[in-house]
Amino acid sequence: MAGLPGGLSASMAAGSDDSMYCKLCPTVKATAYCLRCKMYLCPRCTRHHKIIPDTASHKILEGDKFPSFYASGHGEDVRQCPDHPNEEIKLYCPSHDALCCFACNDPCTKHYIPQISNEFHESSEYTKLTEEFQSSEDKIKDFFKEIDTCLTTVESINTKVFREFTIYKAQIMAYIDQREKELLAELKTIRDRDTAALEELKSTAKTIQADLREAHTKLRLHEDNSHDLFIATKRVQALLTKLKTSLDDIANKPYYHLVDLHKDPVAEKLLANEKGLAQVISTPGNGSLFQDCLYYQSAVYYCIRFYLM
Repeated sequence: MAGLPGGLSASMAAGSDDSMYCKLCPTVKATAYCLRCKMYLCPRCTRHHKIIPDTASHKILEGDKFPSFYASGHGEDVRQCPDHPNEEIKLYCPSHDALCCFACNDPCTKHYIPQISNEFHESSEYTKLTEEFQSSEDKIKDFFKEIDTCLTTVESINTKVFREFTIYKAQIMAYIDQREKELLAELKTIRDRDTAALEELKSTAKTIQADLREAHTKLRLHEDNSHDLFIATKRVQALLTKLKTSLDDIANKPYYHLVDLHKDPVAEKLLANEKGLAQVISTPGNGSLFQDCLYYQSAVYYCIRFYLM
């Protein structure tokens, strides 16, 4: 079991669920950690640790302060000198803020760590360090909250912009449908007017045709009598002149209206626009993450620009 955190066996460590186990009771989950002994303890061992005179003054981390992971240095020799692996760190150089062993060649005045480290866990230096850790942890928690808020805001803005575009699209489709109805109605009016006019011309032409045939028939009835033929010819000539005038009037009238589709320049510009009906503009925020979230919430971070000008 040597070398494994908390005295766990290799098989237990392989199947671990990342829970901490007591150093003295390897099968029981730990709920506290002794800074002096560098040991994880279960509730039973923690009570004994606080009662035994030799360990009663030790600093124990439990509750919210209990480390949920194996602390750095746990299960390894924290006293080993990095420059002299066979030597222990027992000296401290305040001039260079350096940890040394007796083999380190340094002319500076050094302090013997066993003499200056008594009750160090209650010193202002260590207390300040733990407070900084707690402050950093609190800031990270606030940071995660702000990120979650921004994620919610991003989703909300996306939904809002999509809803606005859907409404905008419906308005455009309604406008197109209305213009289509008006255009088709206008086409029908022109068609009906031209059709009625042409039918009227057709009816007039049929009347002229019938009159011409009737005059021609009357003329042929008198071909055997020159006297009567002369009189009939003079009468038919006057009628024919009148009918020809009516026929010329019909021929010179416009039969229908020329109709063409004039495409609106605004619509043509819209169709030519590669961005389509609208464009999503993304503007990065400046400043802190929280300020950027406010930038989101003010609906400035994303905006819709419509191109129908």
